Amino acid sequence: MNFKHFLWVAAFAVAFTACDNDDDINGSESSVGKILFSTTVTNPSGDSGSGYLQAVSSLEGGTHYNNSNAIPLGFGSYPCVCKSGNIYLFPDYMGGTELKLRRYVLNDNNKLELKGAMTLPANSSAAIVVEANAEKAYVCCQSLDMIIAFNPQTMTEISRIDVSSLRNKGVSAYPGALYIRDGILYVALEQYNSQWMPQESSLEMALYNVADDSFIKKIRNTSLGLCGPTRPVDNQSIFEDEKGDLYVNCTGSFGYIPGLDAGIARIKKGQTEFDESYSINFSNLKVEGLRCDYMNVLAKCNYVGNGKLYAYAFAYALDPDNPNTYIARLGVPVIVDIYNKTAKVIEGLPLSNGHGIAMGRHGNKMVYGSANDEYNGFSTVDLTTGKVETKVATVDGFPSFFYSFE
Repeated sequence: MNFKHFLWVAAFAVAFTACDNDDDINGSESSVGKILFSTTVTNPSGDSGSGYLQAVSSLEGGTHYNNSNAIPLGFGSYPCVCKSGNIYLFPDYMGGTELKLRRYVLNDNNKLELKGAMTLPANSSAAIVVEANAEKAYVCCQSLDMIIAFNPQTMTEISRIDVSSLRNKGVSAYPGALYIRDGILYVALEQYNSQWMPQESSLEMALYNVADDSFIKKIRNTSLGLCGPTRPVDNQSIFEDEKGDLYVNCTGSFGYIPGLDAGIARIKKGQTEFDESYSINFSNLKVEGLRCDYMNVLAKCNYVGNGKLYAYAFAYALDPDNPNTYIARLGVPVIVDIYNKTAKVIEGLPLSNGHGIAMGRHGNKMVYGSANDEYNGFSTVDLTTGKVETKVATVDGFPSFFYSFE
C-alpha cells in the first residue's frame, strides 16, 4: 500500500475536496440548506472514487439524498468550515486535480456560492485552514513543510512560513492541524518518515506570532508516551475546552507500531508547553462496551463541553479477518471523558468503514455518518438524554463529512 494513502485512508482520514475546474463547481443551484455533508462512491476495493458535497435543509423523516444536486469533489481531504461561515475546499490530497484552494459561503438563499480561489503549490497536500481574522488566514501545505498566510476576502497570498528547518533527522516536519490561541499559531509537527509514519515517541509543535508570523519556539515532549500530534486532515483534532485549555488528539502510528501510541495531550491555558501531568494513552485505556480490548486511534472527534469528547474510534480487532482496511467495519462511535480519562461505546449505533466517518453537532444532537451492513446514512445521539436515532437519513455513497450551521 502507498503509505501516504495509508495515512488518510487506511488510518481512516478519508474525505473529499475540490473538483477539477470552476465550471463544474457552479452546478449546485438546487442544493439548498444549512446542513453540509459529503459522500463518496468508491470502486469495489475502496481505494479510489469520487466525492460529492451538498447543502440540505433537514435530516429528518428518513429522507434519502442522492448526489444529483451536489458539487463534485476530489478524493482526499475534508472541507474546512470556519466560525466566520467560510467553507474551504482543497485540491485532491494526493494530487491530480486543479491546485486551488476555494472559498465558499452559504448565501442568503442558503445555496453554496463560490467567493474566490487561490492557486496552491504543486504536491502541497493542503488540508487545514484556520482564520486569524477577516483579512488573514493560514492554510497548511503538509507535503511541502509549509504554511501559507492568505487574505480570505481576496484569496491572495500574504506570506509563507517554512517549517522545514524544524525537521528531525530522517523525517519531514509535516505540519498537521493548526490552532490559534492568545495570538499564537500552534502548528502540529508530525515528523513523518518516508513511510508516512512517526519514528519516535515524541510530541512536537511549532509556535508563531500571528501578528507578524515570527517564530516563537518549537516545543517537544518525550515523557507522555505519545506521538503523531493531530490527525493531519482533521481540524477538530486540536480543540479548546471552556477553561481555555488546548487538547490534542494524537494519532501515534494509527495503532500499527507498538510503542508509537495514540492518545490525548494537553497544553493548559496560559502555558505554551505540553502538560506533563496529563495524558490519555489509548493503548492502555479500557473502553466500556467495546468488543475488543482497546481502540487504536480516534479518527474523528468533536468536543461538546463538560469534558465530553464525541468521537469515531477505530479498532482493528473489530474486523481482524478483513485485510482491506478501506472497507472493513472498524469504526465505532464513542464518548471520551477527557477530564476523568474514561471512554465508552455509544450503544445502538452501528460500526462503519473508513469512508463513512462523518460526524458533527446539529443543535443538541451529535450526528454520526455510517457505512454499515444495513444502510449508508446518518444517525443521531441526543447530547442531553443520550437517546439514539438510527437511519434518520440515507445517502448514495459513504457519508464522510458533516457540518451544521444550525
